[in-house]
Amino acid sequence: MSSLKTKILTLTTAATLTAGALLAAVPHNNHMQKMTATLGLTDTQQAQAKAIFQGAHVAAKPVRQQLRQERKDVQAAIQAGKSDQEIQQIAGAEGPQLAQLAAIRASASAKFYASLTPDQQQKLLAMHQTRGHNRQQ
Repeated sequence: MSSLKTKILTLTTAATLTAGALLAAVPHNNHMQKMTATLGLTDTQQAQAKAIFQGAHVAAKPVRQQLRQERKDVQAAIQAGKSDQEIQQIAGAEGPQLAQLAAIRASASAKFYASLTPDQQQKLLAMHQTRGHNRQQ
């Protein structure tokens, strides 16, 4: 396999993982429980958060489906022995969908952040800083 095809396959895999991470915008029950405990979310805030993140999940569904198809198209092009230029063009089509997923997540996060009190916002920022610090180690 040519070096370029290897890079494209690697980028496609990375894009898949990135999309998966972006789709994690819907907090799982244990994550929501941790946020509730750490931030002291009220029942109303919990319901708002659930609605916000569920809405993001629903909005992201057609984008995820399109990304899945585009990844299949890249794999088919690789297996068909398409030229590097053709493969790059097909793989490049994933960019707007990845950006759209990032925008959906950012919008949901902004809505959730706005639903918090200033004290809860500070606690959330501290949680994110701690999480980011732990990932760097």
